[in-house]
Amino acid sequence: MAKQQKIKEYNRMLQKRIDKKSFVKIYRTVCGKEENLSGFILAMSEAFLLIQLDFDFTLNGYVIIKLNDFDSLRHSSYERTQKRIFKAEGILDAAYGFDKALPLSNWADILKALRDYDQHVIIENVNKDNLDFWIGEITKVTDKNVSIHNYNPDGELDKKPKKIKLNTISSIKFGDTYSSTFRKYLKQ
Repeated sequence: MAKQQKIKEYNRMLQKRIDKKSFVKIYRTVCGKEENLSGFILAMSEAFLLIQLDFDFTLNGYVIIKLNDFDSLRHSSYERTQKRIFKAEGILDAAYGFDKALPLSNWADILKALRDYDQHVIIENVNKDNLDFWIGEITKVTDKNVSIHNYNPDGELDKKPKKIKLNTISSIKFGDTYSSTFRKYLKQ
């Protein structure tokens, strides 16, 4: 019973951050390395968090992580100052949120929705205790895998899509400036 109560309190705290549009820093450890995120938690399900990311006082895309895949969350005077600046700059009114429905139920449903919204994605997945990085168009989604037509920093597409096991995914990023811009200049 104590564990369930702790989970309920934890979920209430996260929901409070969502309701108040709190700017937060999320501390994560992935493959033994710190992989911290900062931004606004937009939504939460039993399994996932949807976070709108910041970069130097801009809102720069979104990331979805597993709800149980972070170490801690900080909402201190530093984060409150960040939010005041976002508000004063008019960024919260202009760019806060995600205007489409995302089913935060499982990776397959999330990826199918992002494919339907024509979003290129950046998938980080754990492969033999290393974190791999794939960026590109979602070409196929099954219950166990996703195929991404990956491109490299020269804008060259791989000859065939990369198949990634869903159970190895650490995060999915989308809507960021890098992938949204780069996709326009890919070499066929």
